[in-house]
Amino acid sequence: MRVDQMVNVGLVDKVRKIFIHDAYYTKRSRRSIGALEMDRYLREETNIDKDDESKKMILQSSIANIKRNTIFKGDRKEVMDEAWRNTILQPCLDIVKIFLRNDDHNIIIN
Repeated sequence: MRVDQMVNVGLVDKVRKIFIHDAYYTKRSRRSIGALEMDRYLREETNIDKDDESKKMILQSSIANIKRNTIFKGDRKEVMDEAWRNTILQPCLDIVKIFLRNDDHNIIIN
C-alpha cells in the first residue's frame, strides 16, 4: 500500500529526474527507493513507440519489484536487525568514515 501511495504522488517522476543511463546505484540519491527497480522502465519508455500497453507492463513490473524489495518476509528479530545493519547503519558509518578521512580532524579510524 505504501508503494502504491508513493507511485500516486509522483514516484516515477521523482526517479526520472535523478535517472542517468550510465549511473551506478551505489551512491546518494540513486540508493533511494525505486531508483534501481525503475531502471528498466526508464531506459525503455523512450524506445517503445506509442505502445502504451508495453510501457504499462514494464512499469507494473518495476512497481512489483519495488514492493518486493521493500517488504521484509517474516518478522524475526534477527532478520530485521540484519536488514537494519545492512541498509541503515553500515551506509551511515561509511559516510562518516569518508567524511572523517577527508577532513583534518586528526582522528584515527580503524
